Amino acid sequence: MSNYKYIVMVFLLFHLNSGKVQAQYKYTRFSFDVTGGFSMPNTSITGEAGAYGEIGLKVATSSYLSGRLTVGVGKLIGSQDVAKITGTIENVANYTKYNTTYNYFSGSGLLNLERAFKLRSLGKLFNRLNPFLMIGAGYMYPDVKVNRVDGQFKNYKKNVRFIANNFGLDFKYFISNRFDLSFGAEYKLVQTYYLDGAYSDKVYDGMTNAYLGISYNIGASADRKHLNWFNLDGKVDVMFVPFNDIFKKGDEPITETQKPKIDTTTNVIKESVLIPIDVDSLLAQKEEPNISNDDSITDIEVKNGGKNPLVVIVKPKTNDTAEYNKFGRHSDAKGKQENTAPISVALDAKTPSKVGISLNDINGIVRPMGKYNVIVGTYAGAKYAYPFRDKMRKQGFQAALFKDSNQSKMIRVCIYYGDDKKKANRELSSYMSKFNGQVWLHIYNPK
Repeated sequence: MSNYKYIVMVFLLFHLNSGKVQAQYKYTRFSFDVTGGFSMPNTSITGEAGAYGEIGLKVATSSYLSGRLTVGVGKLIGSQDVAKITGTIENVANYTKYNTTYNYFSGSGLLNLERAFKLRSLGKLFNRLNPFLMIGAGYMYPDVKVNRVDGQFKNYKKNVRFIANNFGLDFKYFISNRFDLSFGAEYKLVQTYYLDGAYSDKVYDGMTNAYLGISYNIGASADRKHLNWFNLDGKVDVMFVPFNDIFKKGDEPITETQKPKIDTTTNVIKESVLIPIDVDSLLAQKEEPNISNDDSITDIEVKNGGKNPLVVIVKPKTNDTAEYNKFGRHSDAKGKQENTAPISVALDAKTPSKVGISLNDINGIVRPMGKYNVIVGTYAGAKYAYPFRDKMRKQGFQAALFKDSNQSKMIRVCIYYGDDKKKANRELSSYMSKFNGQVWLHIYNPK
């Protein structure tokens, strides 16, 4: 029992700390399984039945591979009719019955077959079902009792342990973010001749197991899935939030009563961000286009002009009087933004003129400039996005604000963009140390 006590203690400590470890991520890697099932012995003496139960701790090292540690108990029984002694006394045919109980622990590796072979493309079933190929090994500690036709009784128990190899298929069916249904089957090959007490045939014994149970995803919540369930039903999920969602004192969202009476940034953003404009029509006009009827907009400028201009910069009429006490959750630096930055409107997400544009040349919010964008901050509005972008620029980084579409609520602070995946990954790795790992790669796929 002492071994089980230590296992429970380790699990509890692991569970208590997992929430803090995974606080920045929109997924969890860890799960705890409780399963039970029956066994069909494959032994020299005809096996009749068996049962077992186990608990396991699994960690997903990636969306493809996982590792699992398990401990369990089981029982096997078997018998055969023997009329008289045949051949030598140790012949397997002379044993009448056996009763074996055992404890075991094992480690297994699991390959997510759904991800490896893209099974979700075959049908909706695999949106909720993940099959895993499982291979592992461990130790079994048996208590073997066997009877012989001549009345002899043997008990193998003290200092007896066997190496066991297991391989099979494990399935997880999605119930909720916290719980999965777990079931599967495996063959356990025990590297011994006398799991049933009879060993003269020199044939390894084993068993076929089938099981059913429940899997609890440690650290999962209403908005945090297990890594194996990302992109459930084809939905694109945000896998990483660069900063803790818990508000610090003074960082709470601004309420209606706390907002300043004059805040032109908010007004212009609501009316003008990401307004779709036809490029040819814009260039054909001799006068400035009437993008908005908002009285706060007084000037419109075409940035990077030419046949394919990139953005239209809409300049607000008045200065912003809002005070920015903090840059969201990213800094406790204080400041006051006297002049509102111009707001940029993306004309065409596919325009070729985006190549070579400096992020610091973009004064407002535009659609992502490349397919792969390195992100250091994500906001639900522009209130804190602008100050944090300015802070990045003061620290020597190229930075701009990206927004996927008119319907998107998230504004991202980007410090690199490009269409080359390998180069983007290299840039991501280089920024990891500079931002203490709190950067992520946003893949933009315009519709």
